[in-house]
Amino acid sequence: MTDLIPLARELDEFTVTPGALGFVVFAALGLAVWMLLRSMTKQLNRIDIKEPQDTSSSS
Repeated sequence: MTDLIPLARELDEFTVTPGALGFVVFAALGLAVWMLLRSMTKQLNRIDIKEPQDTSSSS
């Protein structure tokens, strides 16, 4: 844990971090994936698969 403290101190005004824009983009992508999965689930539930009937007589 003490090895991470020097790494945290290296941040200055020239260090690039994701920031708020990175979070917004990541959240938007997550929301888009969630909406697509929800839509796909609705479409798959609408499919009516008819089972083939067994025409062989077992006598």
